[in-house]
Amino acid sequence: MTVKVSDEEFLKAWSDSGGSPIEVSRILDLSIRNVYSRRNNLEAKLGTLLPTETPKAIRNDPSHAKMILSSRRDVHRLEIENGVIIVGSDAHYSPGHTPVAHKALCNVVADLKKDVAAIILNGDILDGGGISRHPRIRWQKRHSVKDELEVVKERLGEIEKIRPAGAHLVRTYGNHCARFETRLANQVPEYEGIGGFLLRDHLPLWHDADRVDINDDTVVLHDWHSGVHSGWNDTLKGGCNVITGHTHELGCKAHRGFKDTHYGIKTGMLADEFQDEFEYRLGKPGLNWQSGFAVLTWVDGMMLFPEFAAVRDDGKCYFRGTRYA
Repeated sequence: MTVKVSDEEFLKAWSDSGGSPIEVSRILDLSIRNVYSRRNNLEAKLGTLLPTETPKAIRNDPSHAKMILSSRRDVHRLEIENGVIIVGSDAHYSPGHTPVAHKALCNVVADLKKDVAAIILNGDILDGGGISRHPRIRWQKRHSVKDELEVVKERLGEIEKIRPAGAHLVRTYGNHCARFETRLANQVPEYEGIGGFLLRDHLPLWHDADRVDINDDTVVLHDWHSGVHSGWNDTLKGGCNVITGHTHELGCKAHRGFKDTHYGIKTGMLADEFQDEFEYRLGKPGLNWQSGFAVLTWVDGMMLFPEFAAVRDDGKCYFRGTRYA
């Protein structure tokens, strides 16, 4: 028999545990997924945050990365001294297919283990072609929202299972992610506030925001400038390290002024180039598209030169000379 837990009981358990979802799960005899889902619902209902910042969580995170959540979910903050943050983007997860770069990301996380302080999915985890404003091209195959959502939960669940204890799971909104809610907001606005109408309702373990700031010199967001010089323009105009996806390019451009060096980092795409979602190119190649992701290391609060795991022309993904998928 399921025991109904009131809002007051949940809030008391959260306070008594110091904000530990694991402790709340034990106190109230709820699954950890239900705890996260209940917390998200209460945050929306009360207009406040129930952050996860406990001594136990910090002890479990060797990098001592601290996350500060925005109640508006516009800009979250990560503070890190030593450790690794992995950033992947543009997965466009497709039903019936597991991308090579996704497999490699899971394997790299498993290998780096306790060094991983956070995993950031930088937008476009789903494609949403069926609810796009763009017309269908010929008889192009379009997956249903239900099927796409199921595979997104499956792929993100694989990351959840292998992440080290204490590592933060974060995602930013991309233009394709926005299709999920934009379609609902415009077609059935009367349903606003009902559970399930937000993408975050289906991914309770992931903190979502428009942007993530890391320390005082790094910004992560899905897209800013476009074109082949987007990385250069990002860091030149941003005046800091700027990490973006969207263009599906992988690599970085360094900018050094009179003092500091900053990087415009492009995180490629976790998707495979031959997926059904990209048939709109009509036989044309993607402009400098590259499957892979960024592996970023901090030492004493400073980000070192960016590293990348990349899928090469043999269809395999390599990182630091090792084949990962």
